[in-house]
Amino acid sequence: MKVYGHPLSINVQKVMWLIEELDLSIALEEVDIRHSHRDAQAIAERCPMQQTPVLEDGPNSVWESHTILRYLVACYGNKMWYPDCAFQRSCYERWMDWCLSSFQPVIKRALFSSASDHPHAMSSQAMSSQAMSSQAMSSRDMPSREKALEQCRYHLERIDEVLAEQKYLASDRITLADIAIGSLIHSLHNEASLTLPPNISRWYQQLADLPGYQRWIMQAESTLPA
Repeated sequence: MKVYGHPLSINVQKVMWLIEELDLSIALEEVDIRHSHRDAQAIAERCPMQQTPVLEDGPNSVWESHTILRYLVACYGNKMWYPDCAFQRSCYERWMDWCLSSFQPVIKRALFSSASDHPHAMSSQAMSSQAMSSQAMSSRDMPSREKALEQCRYHLERIDEVLAEQKYLASDRITLADIAIGSLIHSLHNEASLTLPPNISRWYQQLADLPGYQRWIMQAESTLPA
C-alpha cells in the first residue's frame, strides 16, 4: 500500500497521522501535481478529480481524505477505531462531515485566503500558516478574513463546550473525529489572532504528545489548505 500526496497538504497529513496511529506500514509517495506533469498524470489515473491524497491498496484506489480515513479503520482498525454499532460510528462521522462542510472552509478563508487569491504564488514556495495569516494579507482581504476569524472563534467555542464534558470529541477515547479536526488545530494554535479556549488547549496538548501528530502535523515546515 502507498499514499500519493504532498506532506504539506493538511488532507495528506490527516491520513498519514492515522496510518501511524494504526501502526500500518504505508509509505507516502510524494507527488507535486502542480509542477510535475508526470505526477499529475499518475494521480489522474487513480482519481478522476485529479486531487490528492490517494490511497493505493492493491488494485484499489481510494480518494477523498475522509473516505480514506473511514476505509483504513474499516479494513485495518480494531473495535476502538471501527465499532460494530452504526450509531457509535456516527458519533465520530458527524464530526468528520461537519469538519469538511463547515470548519475547514472557514479556516482556509481565515488563514489561507491571501494564498488562495494567488494560487501560483502559493504553490511556488512553502509559506507558514502564521506568515500567511499575519503578513501576506492585503487590505482588501481583511474584512473577509476578520469575518472568517469570528466564525472560527464561534466554532471553537462550540468545540470547547463538548470537550468540557469528555476527554476527546466523540468519546473518552481518540476517534476519527479527533484525527479530522485535530489536524487543523495546530494551525489555529499558531495563529496570533486566535486564542484556543481552555478545553481545546488541554485536548491539543493531548494530541501534541502523540508521535504521529508530532511527525505529520507539528513538524511540517508549513501547511497548505488542501
